[in-house]
Amino acid sequence: MTCCIKVKVPDSFSLALETIEPFARICADRMLAHREQTSSKYYPEVPCVMAKSLVAKYQRNGKCKIVKNLVLPICGDKGKQIKLENSGVRIPALFKKEVLPIVWLRKPAGFIRSVEFLRKRGEWFACIGYNAQAEPSFKCTGTVGVDRNAAGAVATLADPQNEKVLHLGFNPARTKEAWGRRKANLQNLGKRRLLHKIQNKQSRRTKHENHLVSKQIVDYAATHRRCINVEKLENVLSGKIGRYSKKSQWSFYQLLRFILYKAALRGVMVIEVNPSYTSQECSRCHRLTKPNGKSYRCAHGGHNDHREANAAFNVAGRAMPIGGVASESESRRSGLWVDPFLGTEVQQCA
Repeated sequence: MTCCIKVKVPDSFSLALETIEPFARICADRMLAHREQTSSKYYPEVPCVMAKSLVAKYQRNGKCKIVKNLVLPICGDKGKQIKLENSGVRIPALFKKEVLPIVWLRKPAGFIRSVEFLRKRGEWFACIGYNAQAEPSFKCTGTVGVDRNAAGAVATLADPQNEKVLHLGFNPARTKEAWGRRKANLQNLGKRRLLHKIQNKQSRRTKHENHLVSKQIVDYAATHRRCINVEKLENVLSGKIGRYSKKSQWSFYQLLRFILYKAALRGVMVIEVNPSYTSQECSRCHRLTKPNGKSYRCAHGGHNDHREANAAFNVAGRAMPIGGVASESESRRSGLWVDPFLGTEVQQCA
């Protein structure tokens, strides 16, 4: 698995970065002005490995017209340009034999993929991409269902083995209204910079909440040895669910990607299942009843539950891993045979 860690660069290394930064900026501007000059021989002001990385990051990006916040990239080249040491990494092109100290969150496996240096508020930071060793997968003792929502909690987790339900995250629909009013006012006033700032703030809040929710889901599954079942939401921008998504402006796909990579690191199996009628199907008798708002009461068996919890229980029952293979769902309406691997999609049979 590829991971990224951001660390503060010690002051002893800042001098070398500050010395090379103005030359790298000159080279980046020249790259955008002369996109045909793709060889590192045209940029002798910076080390060859940095020139090649600048070409890949800026010159080959057709959408890049100007470089505002310059980043100093270094490609690892499979361990040739960035050496992995016991206490950190060594970059001979910049720091010679000095070792940049790093406290790893996860122990690197293999080599360092890349390092990008950036300056923020007068301080230098290094974003290091590396391969981390994932935990071995374990045999599941059951499944948990995750229902991703546009209103109410960000996601609802249900565990049929112990009947536990967790409503995770805040209500995205509430913040959407506040963001919408502020953006509409800025749009009318023509304040483009402030509008862009608000949009970035909204994006960061969404990403932060999705990180928190995905971590809670994977931690629960890893602690209780469960497999995670999620809905396979294809073409989310079409139909009724698309209207909900646009109304709340929440990123369902981003939450799924966070769950997938966190689960792969922890050895947790993730299966995408058929989302049809998960909100209308009773999790007890599997007959259809339309919910009333956030409340669900089965018209046939009288089962009463929260709408999102009932949907999460249905998602959990759509596929049950037994050994290495998932069994057929109890509901004939959503009968599935799946071959579960980390982060794969469910294959629906005829």
